[in-house]
Amino acid sequence: MSSERYKHYFLLPPPDLISLIEKKDEDIKALTDSFKNMKKERDKYYDYNEFHIKEITRLDKIIGKYKGLR
Repeated sequence: MSSERYKHYFLLPPPDLISLIEKKDEDIKALTDSFKNMKKERDKYYDYNEFHIKEITRLDKIIGKYKGLR
């Protein structure tokens, strides 16, 4: 933390630094949980999409057979 951007942290007393670190830790945990939920939803919709693509392909083959009978 020797960067100029973080120089103001040297002015904080230790209890304030600890509370700041704890708050940032909570923020990171919340973002991580949000990311995990978002990834789970993405995977669910990917599975739905894959199922629908397979189903459309199957139905197209059936329709193609019926068109061939005419």
